[in-house]
Amino acid sequence: MRFIFLTVPAYGHLNPILGIVRELVRLRHKAVVYNTQEFAEKIKKTGAEFRVVPFHFNKVDLRLLNNAANMAETSLYITRLAVPALAEILQKEKFDCLIHDSFSLWGKLISRKIRIPTVSLVTSMAINTKVMLSNLKYLLPDYLQFLRQPKRMIKLVRDYRLFYKQIGMDPPLIHDIFINEEKLNIVFTSKYFQPFGNSFNSNYKFVGPIIYDRGEEIIDSNRLGKNKPIVYVALGTVYNDCLETYKTIIDTFVNTPYRVYVSIGSYLKPSDFGKIPDNFVIKNYLPQLSLLKKAQLFISHGGMNSINESLFFGVPLLIIPFIQEQRINAARVEKLGAGIYYKRKQINREELTNMVDKVLTTESYKKNAEKIRTALVQAGGIRATIKYILNIMN
Repeated sequence: MRFIFLTVPAYGHLNPILGIVRELVRLRHKAVVYNTQEFAEKIKKTGAEFRVVPFHFNKVDLRLLNNAANMAETSLYITRLAVPALAEILQKEKFDCLIHDSFSLWGKLISRKIRIPTVSLVTSMAINTKVMLSNLKYLLPDYLQFLRQPKRMIKLVRDYRLFYKQIGMDPPLIHDIFINEEKLNIVFTSKYFQPFGNSFNSNYKFVGPIIYDRGEEIIDSNRLGKNKPIVYVALGTVYNDCLETYKTIIDTFVNTPYRVYVSIGSYLKPSDFGKIPDNFVIKNYLPQLSLLKKAQLFISHGGMNSINESLFFGVPLLIIPFIQEQRINAARVEKLGAGIYYKRKQINREELTNMVDKVLTTESYKKNAEKIRTALVQAGGIRATIKYILNIMN
């Protein structure tokens, strides 16, 4: 069978999706993935065919996607370019199934144009009315922004509805731009971790994280000494350029009996930190899965992919979120007792030290992380995902 993948050009969206691509290729299906050149090699390693998107668009600064209005406008901007450019190409090639991530409005509309079975991959928590209402305090800044900018909101809704009509379709309510619901929606967490998991209909399948061999580098975890607890620090790939935050983390762990591995992403470089303490490894990128297999604590920004991977290995979290989605994720981890949500905007060394000590010395955090791990593993992962996808083809 021939599968086409339309995804967001971001690591948090792409990493779990590529596990599915890789498995379909292993099963001798054909997979074609459209994305930006930045991810070409990563996609090709799965055995899929990489194609750069056949239209020009201004590079999106992912750090600006920190509120609902910016996200919706960006989604609509890409959709207006992608639908006419891709629909005709894909119609001629006769694919059997189109798979897009849940932020990809363009994927949803292209699938309607070419009329083939379609799957949405939900790389965050699944969203419905109950989930939105229960998280109003985190979403309030978005609602207030719309109230303060009514002309912007009116234009967004008008443009959204107009584009649907231009391609001959009836538009759903505007909030679907963040959901892009299909007849099959695969969610990369467990029904236990998902808030109000039982409120979703049978079109939603909770499969847990997509864990696979990414060909990551091998880290010598004994380099910083044997039998010392490992703390892994990674604040994502988007909002990860706050040097002061990292310095506070370093001050917290210097001269402690912990081996600390810090992944700083692409905006900073290790030399920005001056002399690095002997119990630290600081690199632009570190093999996350390899480290989580051995870590006792993960200090994270709270992206859903990172939370999934941490809890899949039963590792408790200390979460320092930057945007609304990450705050919602952090609150869920804290509610289930698998970590602590650091709520202050600026981190304080003394508070951070107390939270680290609390997570590492209180048995319930590890116990609750293991409980979530069990639910994630039982959800089925890649095997369940492939089964659901192939079932809609029959």
